[in-house]
Amino acid sequence: MSSSHFISAGSLRQPHSESQNRDSSVPALASSSRNGQRDPVLMGDSVAIRRLRSQVQRIAPYFHTALIRGETGSGKQLVARAIHALSPGADGPFIVADASALAESIAKGESSRPSSSPSAASLLASAHGGTLYLDSVGELPFTLQAALFRFVRACEERRNVPQQSASRSDFRRGEPARIDTRILASSDRDLRVLAAIGQFRQDLYARLSAVEILVPPLRQRVEDIPILAAWLLRRIADETGQAPKLLAQSTLIQLQERLWPNNLRELERVVAQAAALAEGAVVEPRHMLALVEPASASPVRPPAIHIERLHDVIQQHVLDVLTRCGGNKLRAAELLGISRSTLYRMLDAGSVSSESRAG
Repeated sequence: MSSSHFISAGSLRQPHSESQNRDSSVPALASSSRNGQRDPVLMGDSVAIRRLRSQVQRIAPYFHTALIRGETGSGKQLVARAIHALSPGADGPFIVADASALAESIAKGESSRPSSSPSAASLLASAHGGTLYLDSVGELPFTLQAALFRFVRACEERRNVPQQSASRSDFRRGEPARIDTRILASSDRDLRVLAAIGQFRQDLYARLSAVEILVPPLRQRVEDIPILAAWLLRRIADETGQAPKLLAQSTLIQLQERLWPNNLRELERVVAQAAALAEGAVVEPRHMLALVEPASASPVRPPAIHIERLHDVIQQHVLDVLTRCGGNKLRAAELLGISRSTLYRMLDAGSVSSESRAG
């Protein structure tokens, strides 16, 4: 087999192209804290990844709060780290916090100042001067969303306080101080849809999504797979101290036929296991058979599903919440994260009977 039938880890570098000339900061964008190595999430020359790189470059120097949305394993945290690396707080810390755990701890210990609760104060002290990354915001229970909203709002308010006493010791003492922390939130789910059907607070979504960044799934950037796989093979070689292995062209084709439901995370696992199974220098399709099933191998016709109109879903959810509140519209509006007048309009639009609206 000629060398043209192999994809080597040495071919990691992207082809010199017009897009690369325009994108002179690609190496910086693709960097992370993983032992000083580059991460693959922003590598490639696909339309989707060029668009993402451009968006990261535009917003990184200016954002205060942003939402990063993408499927499981698509590299949302890596994108967040790239944004942090290009932000004014690049020299500061990058702190990761689970959104649900943070909101729960705040809800248990807060009074009227959520950012002064012990857990929040400690977190802000750690993230001061850098970036706070709130992971899995889309999984946040509705009952805890109000606590996170108040926390984010308090952070924004204290960010605008004139520079005075912003040392970490001030945070620990709970004294008023200016907060110099940028917030990046991530979600696997579309918060706009969740907010529309009443499963996510409108006010919290508005706070988090001043800038919204969509990380493309791997199936939308299949032309980047040769570069990504070669980078992974090079990283494996560096970690093991062995010569980097090659990908047979037929193996590469098989990789590109996969739908990759778990995206980059799944590609990393598959390439690592296949490289381990390959006895020689070449990763062949037989090393992938137990790991990769081409998407076209067994097409399955999706079952017919009943699609409800979004308006009907929203109206039903509003009624359910109103019923659980015993007809108390003020309480229902608070739980839904909307104003009372908005609730009245939604009820009027649904032609709800006067009996259902009693209270």
